[in-house]
Amino acid sequence: MTLLAGWAEFRSLKDIVSSFKELGKLYPDIRPIARRMFVTNAFDSILATLGADVGGYSRSSSPLSMAMSMIGIGIAMGLFSAMIGVYLSERAERIRELRDLEKKVQSSLKGSIYWKIARWAPVYIALWSGLGVLIFPAIIAIPFLLSYLLGIAISTAFTSSLIIALILLAWLGYYLSSISGDPPGRSILRTVLAGIGGIVVIELLKEILHVIAA
Repeated sequence: MTLLAGWAEFRSLKDIVSSFKELGKLYPDIRPIARRMFVTNAFDSILATLGADVGGYSRSSSPLSMAMSMIGIGIAMGLFSAMIGVYLSERAERIRELRDLEKKVQSSLKGSIYWKIARWAPVYIALWSGLGVLIFPAIIAIPFLLSYLLGIAISTAFTSSLIIALILLAWLGYYLSSISGDPPGRSILRTVLAGIGGIVVIELLKEILHVIAA
């Protein structure tokens, strides 16, 4: 069964939502797992996009090239790694657990609660995992797309993209505080400092390489 095959039996968005609601009732722990994958991959994608942004920027850079490099990160990490990769690994684990259980009861569990969990939990987790990566690089790329389409200065687009990335990191920090119960300010500071740290390190590396090249 592939990821696309998993969706094939649905005829409408209502069918998908209904099946995921049923999955949530059958397996309450699925939501924390999916949430953790979403946040982790969102954080990774924002930092990776910041790296491409800071590392690839110069005043002579093409706005379209900058935007597409960021969107490319989202597609490569989101669709092929965070979604398909997570689906395949989760499916392997769920199928193994199901087969181990079938050996213990010496009977097929097809159609049972355990079979439904093994079938749909990987799809649900992979969906949230992929969304966490696909969305944020595209948002950070918006200033460069506007620069390309409207002629906005690329320096303005660069600064705006950094601000957007830090705002998104701040939002992730706030979201994590709502889960953990930590003070929002402390959680936001952690995620934003991670982004600022990445910017500083890459800028320093660029300066070192410029000095060496000179």
